[in-house]
Amino acid sequence: MHPIHMAGKYVCLILCLFLALFFLSSVSSARDIKAYKIGHRDILTINILAGGEVQHKADITVSSQGTVNIPFIGFIKADGLTIFQLEEKITGLLQKDYFVAPQVNIHIKEYKSLQYYISIEGEVKKPGIYDYQSGLTIFNACIQAGGFTKFAAPNRARIIRNEEEGQKIIKINLNDIKSGKMPDQELKPGNRIHVPKTWL
Repeated sequence: MHPIHMAGKYVCLILCLFLALFFLSSVSSARDIKAYKIGHRDILTINILAGGEVQHKADITVSSQGTVNIPFIGFIKADGLTIFQLEEKITGLLQKDYFVAPQVNIHIKEYKSLQYYISIEGEVKKPGIYDYQSGLTIFNACIQAGGFTKFAAPNRARIIRNEEEGQKIIKINLNDIKSGKMPDQELKPGNRIHVPKTWL
């Protein structure tokens, strides 16, 4: 086969693989958003439509009691509900007393209740609790925490995740990430990072 045709074939193959990975990532993100349970301090954008017109649109914050103040209704519990569950709850209340066939659309503007953790016992210069940021990686999180102490063993770092099946521990060599030998690991909401002391 001619070299030009071979090169074109490889380019098409790489492009197809990239598109497939992008699609799977998008599906996974969409699934995570649907499953996410609303928490304290989250900021929600709510749209209420009825009769083909927008009746109300606003950003609302989940209170420390886990409630939100919904127009026409008042305070209702939102903490622990998914977006779909909260939409259904509000729609039912509006339909009961205020509108015919209302539509409620909600999306999360800011995930304030989600946090990633740098273990207090970990060998970083500013251990503590930090707000979750979408796309944040373990190496960048450690940099944000001031970097490593002189006693740190970044090659034995761990990500600790609480999943439905139980606690999951992922061993990470941050030295390999720093040198480019392995890709950085993206954090998930509620992760805890532990950077141990060196054995020397």
